[in-house]
Amino acid sequence: MDLRLLERALDVFASLDPTHLPIHFAQVFLVVAESEPCTLRLIEQRLDLSNSAVSRTINALGPMNRKGHEGFGLVQVVRDPAEGRRFLVQLTPKGKALRRQIEGL
Repeated sequence: MDLRLLERALDVFASLDPTHLPIHFAQVFLVVAESEPCTLRLIEQRLDLSNSAVSRTINALGPMNRKGHEGFGLVQVVRDPAEGRRFLVQLTPKGKALRRQIEGL
């Protein structure tokens, strides 16, 4: 792996908010970008994170975080049409634009 490329990709992601963006936010975003739509459970398994950590991160990456403040607007949660009790995470248009920017590096 080219570490300079990884550094540039993380710089692109950090440009959203360089002082308030934990690394696991980038990891969750990349799992969603690679596997969308995906379940919260897939993210938990891939990153070895708890359900609550994934839920908080998805909220922060979504339109509004758990404290009611504006989120990053990169992902959205939708009900799975095949299984009404399950939810799926997918990229918003802003999230897709960020994915294209990272892929273009």
